Amino acid sequence: MKNYPEKTRQAFFLTFILFSLQLVVAATLFAAADISVETVLDRQDASIGEPLAMQIRVNGADAADPPDISQLVDFTVQERGGQGNSSTSVTNINGKWERITRHAYFFNYTITPKRAGRLTIPAIAVAVAGRTYHTEPVAITATAPEETDDLKLRIFLSTGKCYLGEPVTMTVTWFVGKDVNGFEFQLPVVADPRFTAVPLAGKTSGSGQDELKIPIGSEAVVAVKGRGEFAGRDFLTVTFQYLLLPKEAGSFTLPQATVACQTVSAYRQSPRRAPFKGFGNFDDFFGNSSQPVYRTQVVPSNTPELTVLPLPEQDKPANFSGLVGDYAIQADAAPREVNIGDPVTLTVTVSGPSAQQARLPDLASFLPASSFKIPEEIAAGDMEDNKKIFTQTIRVKDTSVTAIPPIALSYFDPVKKSYQLASTAPIPLTVHAAKVVTATDAEGKTAEAGQKELKAAEKGLAPNYAGDDALIDQRAASYRPGWWLLLFAAPPLLFFLIGLVRFMKTRKENGREKRQARHALATLERQLAAPALSAESLSLALKEYLAVKLDKKAGALTFHDVEPTLAALGVDTALVLEVRDLLTRFETWQYAGQNGTAPDIEQFRVKTLAAARRLEAYF
Repeated sequence: MKNYPEKTRQAFFLTFILFSLQLVVAATLFAAADISVETVLDRQDASIGEPLAMQIRVNGADAADPPDISQLVDFTVQERGGQGNSSTSVTNINGKWERITRHAYFFNYTITPKRAGRLTIPAIAVAVAGRTYHTEPVAITATAPEETDDLKLRIFLSTGKCYLGEPVTMTVTWFVGKDVNGFEFQLPVVADPRFTAVPLAGKTSGSGQDELKIPIGSEAVVAVKGRGEFAGRDFLTVTFQYLLLPKEAGSFTLPQATVACQTVSAYRQSPRRAPFKGFGNFDDFFGNSSQPVYRTQVVPSNTPELTVLPLPEQDKPANFSGLVGDYAIQADAAPREVNIGDPVTLTVTVSGPSAQQARLPDLASFLPASSFKIPEEIAAGDMEDNKKIFTQTIRVKDTSVTAIPPIALSYFDPVKKSYQLASTAPIPLTVHAAKVVTATDAEGKTAEAGQKELKAAEKGLAPNYAGDDALIDQRAASYRPGWWLLLFAAPPLLFFLIGLVRFMKTRKENGREKRQARHALATLERQLAAPALSAESLSLALKEYLAVKLDKKAGALTFHDVEPTLAALGVDTALVLEVRDLLTRFETWQYAGQNGTAPDIEQFRVKTLAAARRLEAYF
């Protein structure tokens, strides 16, 4: 090559570079040509409220970025996680063996039509290895559900007219007059931005046999099985309740709820031939009975009307709590005899129809700053029946304080149609000045005043002597250190060595804890990368991560254990709620016997990693 002219060598080198680039581009285009994406449905016709299984399939790749499905506005969408679906097969063609490997990744969803008509799932963008691919649009036909004589769904409201913020009890009852196999409720009002919907606990006989947990949205509501009459007919009933709190005034028609279930449409004969064919009940006894054939049936509900009145602005208190109904407030404190600066536990209880929406009144408005010290942290409160209990620590700053003043709660009474004020009773206190402890108090002695008095000896009085003769020579002739000095030196030396050992041990443990905290995220990622990830291991991995980061015990860690620490770190409210939802879901899997399916686990593995990575910014 060196014998060629310079221009020839440059031309050859440029040709080589262009040829290499062409090979790279061709290889990239060839690889891209093997990748395709598509939307697949289990069927293309359904009723409103009837769930459909949808997959977004990525053919030719082992992984892809989760697609954006926010465009599916005509459907309620539930993510079911993703999964790889690669396979390898070996074929023999004309005596030649060939290995064929197919790569694929599936994103799984359940979609439910919200309205009737011809609905379209639009083209969905999927990012694979830096390139974007689009699925083809898919059309489905959604029909309005029809009620039958055997299955009915009804929504009952405790009132048809209320004030803004006034709780309304919504009771949903499913009347079942035939055999069903499996069911799924759709309750759009739960996600309606015009209302806050709070599930209520079902009232049962206490045996637990009549209770039924029904998943609705991201939560589960407790339903009660029973019997009831509708239109003159006896039905088996499934009933659950929500508390609806309107967020805006106006006249509303509640959106239609549905329940999809499997009902028997026909029977088919068993293919097995019984030895006593044609002998009455022997047919059933020997397994020749008819087998039921099920079909999906969607039952619609009624759509009740609700009128929401605005709250009057006249006489509205400046510190109005926002509560509407009949409410009461009580307070207690312990201990009631304290020194200045001692902690006093103040317990405030708010009771009423929607006490879970109550907040602790602003204590600074009722407890003077000159007399009481109130911490900045506000108690969240715990629910007990229809009461919300707040526990707050305060400190008294002045001995002149004789009681904790009344604490008031303002609310609107819809019966009286006016704003009311509920107050606690004053709580008496006895406050002492803080006592200064002296060295004499610590020794338990009383100081002696004046000169020592003559004390009577056993035989008369002991005389006092004066003069040089009364002095005793205490001077030592010489100082010779002996072994007995070790008795004085050994204890402090021993304490010093023990302290040094403890210091080194504590320093080592602190160093180990800091290392664990620094590598907590990497440990979590490694644990969640396990090929056979179970619901229990997923839950344990998240708890161990939070325990290391927040310096807590992982064993029985709950959201209530980590919530105060996350709040103190200034973690975003949305992220705190996401951690709550993850821990709640994991506890449901562990203690309620609801083991997650593989798609569920994959979905929540991704959510757990995302939440942990966002939490890292706060540590």
